[in-house]
Amino acid sequence: MTAVLRAAVAGAVADDLPVSARYLSDGRRVVHLDALHSAPCGGTHVRSLGDLADVVLPILKVKKGRIRVSYTAAHRSR
Repeated sequence: MTAVLRAAVAGAVADDLPVSARYLSDGRRVVHLDALHSAPCGGTHVRSLGDLADVVLPILKVKKGRIRVSYTAAHRSR
């Protein structure tokens, strides 16, 4: 399963999926990775996934039926 997830992330970065954000009424920022996924802001602010380089998923855990992902990434110099 971890290899499949890592491959999906690499594919999303290669496809340069757009990233957008919106603020909830309580002030929390939610980031949308195209139609792929939405999550509370994790601190990485890019316009599209192609802006990222060296994306690594060092820790993948399944807990209570949910996948918890830790990642590191760098901004691609263009």
